[in-house]
Amino acid sequence: MKKSSSNPTDTLAAIGPVARSSVVDAVSDRLRNEILAGRITAGSRLPSERELSLALGVNRLTLRAALARLEAMGLIVTRHGSGTEVASWRENAGLEALGMVMASLDRGDPAWIELLASLLEVRRILVSEAVALAAERHTAEDIAAMQRVAGEQTARLGDALGFARGDLAFQRCVLRAAKNVGFELMLNSFQRFPDEYPQLIEMLYDKREDSLPFYGIVIEIIRHGDGDGARKTLRTAFDAMDEEWLARHGHKKKSPGTKGDKKKSKGKGR
Repeated sequence: MKKSSSNPTDTLAAIGPVARSSVVDAVSDRLRNEILAGRITAGSRLPSERELSLALGVNRLTLRAALARLEAMGLIVTRHGSGTEVASWRENAGLEALGMVMASLDRGDPAWIELLASLLEVRRILVSEAVALAAERHTAEDIAAMQRVAGEQTARLGDALGFARGDLAFQRCVLRAAKNVGFELMLNSFQRFPDEYPQLIEMLYDKREDSLPFYGIVIEIIRHGDGDGARKTLRTAFDAMDEEWLARHGHKKKSPGTKGDKKKSKGKGR
């Protein structure tokens, strides 16, 4: 990511007027993307409301509404008497920031690939642990709900976004069977992805036919009632699936400690 000066004047130079349609959305999106892409860095102080509204070509009420959204996302902090400062999104934002940051970057950017790998890792950890808990805590009604949603997925094969929404609905059934409200709240961060990041969703769900049998397998794993076995099986299965997806799209899965291992091997050869 590019480094940027913390000088408010430099920030003004990077921002131009926005279109009049959905002005609050346009302003918040513009500033959000600049922050997440690193062009306005954490710790930078934003220009005054007057300067910023003139640079963006909007009135101050619109700007305040947009800034309120950014503050709710954890991207900026407004302190009385000292103005508005850009916050570190890694320290303040929630899981939804993964999608937002990815949307602000080019797909060829190494940071985009790194965030995608993080997204896939979060998914397999969440689902694997949820299935393990569901195996230990499910009811007959939970199994019936999973079967119903899974059965509806066949009709959605031609629609990537519809299939993704159905997949999220299936995951919610699993999380409810796991009896963990915290997991459900985490899923809410991903629930908006089909509407907000349709291109990313179409990439992630590019082989929908191949995933259909997976629903029945998960249901049987849960029905079997072995939490530890479910955890190990799902982690292994998702790891293989994610690795295959990354390879299919021209990305290699990074192995932890690869750089350190190379350095050690070089040192031994001297």
